[in-house]
Parts: sequence; C-alpha cells; structure tokens
Amino acid sequence: MGEQVNSMKKWTRFAPTPSGNIHLGNALNFFLIWAWAKSEQMSIALRVDDIDRSRFRLEYLDDIFASLDWLKLDYHSGPISSNDFLHNYSQNLRINQYRVYANGLFNAGFAYYCHCSRKNIEERFGTSCYQGFCRRENLKDGILRLNLEYCFSMKYLEQDAFQALMQNVGDLALIGRDNRPTYQLVSIVDDVQMGITHVMRGEDLLASTEVQKLLAKILNIVSFTKTIFRFHPLVRSPEGRKFSKSEGAFALKNLYLKAYHPVEFYHWASGILGVGVKCESAKELADSLPNDFFTSDFLQF
Repeated sequence: MGEQVNSMKKWTRFAPTPSGNIHLGNALNFFLIWAWAKSEQMSIALRVDDIDRSRFRLEYLDDIFASLDWLKLDYHSGPISSNDFLHNYSQNLRINQYRVYANGLFNAGFAYYCHCSRKNIEERFGTSCYQGFCRRENLKDGILRLNLEYCFSMKYLEQDAFQALMQNVGDLALIGRDNRPTYQLVSIVDDVQMGITHVMRGEDLLASTEVQKLLAKILNIVSFTKTIFRFHPLVRSPEGRKFSKSEGAFALKNLYLKAYHPVEFYHWASGILGVGVKCESAKELADSLPNDFFTSDFLQF
C-alpha cells in the first residue's frame, strides 16, 4: 500500500472521516468505490479527512482501518495504520498549504471575513446557509467565507446556479472560527495533489460537489474540473432515516467485534443493490453487478 500516486493513471479514493464509527452506509460506499475501481482498472488511495479536530477521536481512526480490513477491501496508496496516518498523512500536516489557497481567494476578492456566530446566522436568516451579512464590512479577521455574490458578478456562476448554491450552502466557510481550513477547501486541494480522477459520493454531497467545482474554476485548477463524479442513493434505516455516525446502532464495529463474518455484510449489500443472489465477498458482488452499473452519473439501486 505504499505505492505513490501516479498522475498518468486513473485514481479514485476512500475518504472517510474519523468523526464516528463507520456505519453500514459508509461501508456500502467503500464497496461501491472498490467495485467501480475494479471495473475501470483504477487504483484506490485512502484519504482520511481529519481536518475537523472537534469531532476527531483516535478510536474512530482505528475503526476506519479495522472496517476496511474486515470488509477485505484493499487499496494502493495511503496510510496502513493509525500511527502511520498521524505521522505521515494527517491533513494537519498540510494546513499551511490549504491556507495559501484560502489567502489567494481572499486577495482576489472571492472571500471575506465574517464575525457572525451560528446563532446569529439562524436568527438573521432562519437557516444555517449564510446569506452574506458581512460581505461589505471589510473585516480583517474571523471566519473566512466564499463570496458567492462576487463569484456570480465575475461570471463564475450562472443565475440559477448562484441561487441554488445560496439556498443550499450559502457563503460557506473556507477558514473556520478556530483558524483551521474547512472540508470544502481541503478536499479539493487533497484530490488535486493526490491525482484523483474519479470520485464516488453519496447524493447528499451534490451541493458540496458544485461548490468544489466552483472553487476549482476560480483557482484555475484544470485537473479537478475534469474529475469524473458518480453519486449513489443514501442507505437509510428501517424508519427511513439517513444513517448517522452519532448513532451506533448500524456501526460496523458491532459486527466485527462480535466476530461476525463479512459475508453477513455482503449478503445485506446484495439485497440493497438488487442483485438476485446473496453474494459472499466483495469480488463476487462486484462481478454480479450489471455491466452498465457505473455508467450513469447517478447510480440506480
């Protein structure tokens, strides 16, 4: 797993966050990435998104490696253990690189500083999507936010796209109140530096993807604008709720700590993906998917 990313090859990635235990929805996402890579002869990198330290726990980091091992999903580049990750791969080791991009956006007028708290935002706008209260305040510190209005005025966004982003994400933070870069900026920088060409995400990250494409366009990061994306439906609980890392009921840890065999997961995943037989391994399930399963931008199951 120590292979270096080769920009001439096709690369995708696992990108879990150590903010809770891996659940069945995360595991299905891992499998779909693995199966897509198998079908397209892609290499897989493991990129752990630990930039948000407020929710980071070492036990959650350990769980990522334990889950991938239990699922028997291999990858070609990235950390092989929690210790390896913390010393060689943590996003905290690259904070200054991310700030260079953030400062570039600020200096070019595409970002501004804001002093509004989460409570202020909810009270003023009735939503967590920030609507630009501090855009013209010319503040020198605070939360650094992307100025979607300026992006629109500079022709980086069409009217419909601008309105949709304002409604779904607002002027999102690039540097948080803790002076740390945020996921949206960090994700695009890492994908570019890792040579990622293909990305598989849940449908809940559609708006997030549009923001990252916008950032790539502003920063003239041509390689990211060529990234191929696939989105898949979210797996939900029997009550219809989206799986949450804050709820442990559907955590993979409940299976591997009780010595369940991963065949149980692949039986479940076979049903979710509409495969007519109960497959017993990642390879068997991947080989049982229809030939055109990954050809659409939005997977159907």
